[in-house]
Amino acid sequence: MTFIDEITLDAVTGAAEGSLFVDPHADYLKDHFPGAPMLPGLLMLEAAVRIAAAVWSARDPEQLRAGAVLEHVARLLVVRRVVPGETFVVRAQMIADRDRPGVASFTARGTVAGLTVIRARFRLKALA
Repeated sequence: MTFIDEITLDAVTGAAEGSLFVDPHADYLKDHFPGAPMLPGLLMLEAAVRIAAAVWSARDPEQLRAGAVLEHVARLLVVRRVVPGETFVVRAQMIADRDRPGVASFTARGTVAGLTVIRARFRLKALA
């Protein structure tokens, strides 16, 4: 499961946007607060990481040939629940990171209907 329905890249600006419709019948909702299901925060971060990796891959496909992994989360703030039936939209932006080869930093903002759900700042590391 990819936790992203679609991704739109803007390689020129180093950003991408992706969305996920939270299916009321999704398996990941069954154990996450029965009676009041919500999209887990870890899956929100996973979506942001996948979108960020798509940005990086579009800008430097050779470096990300083997993929990337989450190296560090500097900030993750969840400010609103995402419930079944809503569409979660994430925009990830690459930040200039020239200090360490094979590493890239990103910011991400997740929304539902234009309202902020999460804000994050994290680093990805290219796999060798």
